[in-house]
Amino acid sequence: PSFHEVAKTIENWKDQILQYFKTPYTNGRTEGTNRKIKNIKRRAYGYRNLDRFRTRVFLECTGKTYKKQVS
Repeated sequence: PSFHEVAKTIENWKDQILQYFKTPYTNGRTEGTNRKIKNIKRRAYGYRNLDRFRTRVFLECTGKTYKKQVS
């Protein structure tokens, strides 16, 4: 029964599985960045302004600090 279940799952997802081999790209990096930002947001409880939050996101995601553009 387990084998038939796996075969059915593969059959249902066949197009998506084959598409991966045609274009082997994933959104893993984007998902990882989103997860990192969610964690920063969770820890950022108490930041008083958006600028400090934005600076923390840039620092942790790129290793660089964000400098506000003066117009």
